[in-house]
Amino acid sequence: MNTEILDAEQNVAIQITEEIRVLANSIELKLESISSSTIDCSIYRVHEKFRKQNESAYTPEMISIGPFHRGKKSLAPMEDQKLRYTKALLSRTMLTGQNKVKECVAYLKEIEEVARKCYSEHINLSSDEFVEMMVIDGLFMIELLRKKADKTVKFEPGDPFFSKTLGLSSLVRDLLLLENQLPMIVLECLLNVPGLKGELKGVPINILVLRFFNPWIPLGKEVIESSFSSHKGKHILDLLSQAFCVLLPKVGNKKIDSGKPIRSVIELKNAGVKFVKSSTSGSFLDIRFKDGIMEIPPIDIEDQSDTLLRNFIAFEQCCDGQITYMTSYAFFIDSLINSGQDVGVLCKQGIITNLLGDDEAVAVLFNKLCCEVTLANFYYSELCDQVNTYYNTRWHVWRATLKRDYFNSPWAILSFMAAVVLLVLTFLATLYAILSYDYQTKHGTEATPPSYKS
Repeated sequence: MNTEILDAEQNVAIQITEEIRVLANSIELKLESISSSTIDCSIYRVHEKFRKQNESAYTPEMISIGPFHRGKKSLAPMEDQKLRYTKALLSRTMLTGQNKVKECVAYLKEIEEVARKCYSEHINLSSDEFVEMMVIDGLFMIELLRKKADKTVKFEPGDPFFSKTLGLSSLVRDLLLLENQLPMIVLECLLNVPGLKGELKGVPINILVLRFFNPWIPLGKEVIESSFSSHKGKHILDLLSQAFCVLLPKVGNKKIDSGKPIRSVIELKNAGVKFVKSSTSGSFLDIRFKDGIMEIPPIDIEDQSDTLLRNFIAFEQCCDGQITYMTSYAFFIDSLINSGQDVGVLCKQGIITNLLGDDEAVAVLFNKLCCEVTLANFYYSELCDQVNTYYNTRWHVWRATLKRDYFNSPWAILSFMAAVVLLVLTFLATLYAILSYDYQTKHGTEATPPSYKS
């Protein structure tokens, strides 16, 4: 049935057909379903411009956590393993019978909407499907952390994570992907369920997470135990991101362009800059420069390094208004490394442990890491100013050149000293000749020059 409405401004009647009514209803439903704000989201889809640089770096290979990669056939074999872990965890709790699952479902139903808002896009799952996913993935994660942290929690023979050489390494890689995150509030909610509270034995969930990943992303026991007892991440990737930067000096929030801010390792070395491996107890982001010495914490570069750094960077690119620590690090190292020769110097100093084998491969890794990435709130801005000031001071270049060309070996030093002595003797001989000529000119050619003996 058609109806008419009056446009008061133009004083004309507009026909509202059934087709218009159906379309309008469809739009209204979409408007009602969309949340009013995305301020609470923390788990994002990786932007296509990053994904095209390296598709595999953002895609899980072994297991799906959360909704973004749920249902993929290639990840289906691990769904049964998640259920086994869930069953093992519940079988140890104080809960009995069906109450085990009922309690978990009831608790997560209470935070379903909050959990949904953690994702950057609408999750096309029913309430039951979403909560089921949260329960299974959450309990799986808790049991996984327990098996790694507590030797009394045994794993079965044939466990794909603990009994296979590449199993745990592949799992760790997948758990650090931006699109494969579970809201931390889900884990915290499940740990409030009666009977599950004692599973962590008083250890905060964030500490347990940091301990679990420490063999692959070293933080140091002191950092984990003392600095993060009160810090909570929105998810695992966020927590680890905080862990690397929370103890760094609070400097360097100047915005700069995405161009390379400093010279390469070889150029700086030729200007007298010394590269030194600094302490291994803190964050690998803690780079310092003073009096021509650049201290850089050591870092291992292996097959998964590209994936881990890319996901940290992709996460920072989605978070507005904060210092981009990982992005800044990638840009800074990219500036230092232009070729395998630069990598070789850093390897020789123990700053880079190259597990890829080829120095050029490490150079390519860092040179491609920041393609299409926007640099804002550059953490190393002040440090780069200090390095550039040092590099542009001519005396430093001259001194380095003198040391490199004339004092690089005992024989070179002897040759240089001999040249200096020869130069001095030549100068004295020339001076004596000039003085003799001047004296003879004044007193006649037959005159004898005075003696200079005392």
